[in-house]
Amino acid sequence: MNIEKIILSDHAIERCQQRGIPLAILPYLVSYGKKIKSHNDYKSFIPKKIMKNLKRNEPDLVSKYDKQLSSTAVIWNKNKVVTAFKINQRLNWG
Repeated sequence: MNIEKIILSDHAIERCQQRGIPLAILPYLVSYGKKIKSHNDYKSFIPKKIMKNLKRNEPDLVSKYDKQLSSTAVIWNKNKVVTAFKINQRLNWG
């Protein structure tokens, strides 16, 4: 998915502000993250294997947001992020 075309819902922006999640990482979670179908939406997060590839492709982003990228997940539909949340434990999605 094209990173420039990803839209953040008002709810996602509000939740990110409440949870200390940088808005800049959300498009990367949608574009590069592991995608799992959940009802009519998708959940995405970045596992270790994808993080290695992201370090090669986006070194500046990863050096700045390393911990946030690996500890955040998003729920999205089409090109719109619905919400974002911190991952507190290992995900067993899919």
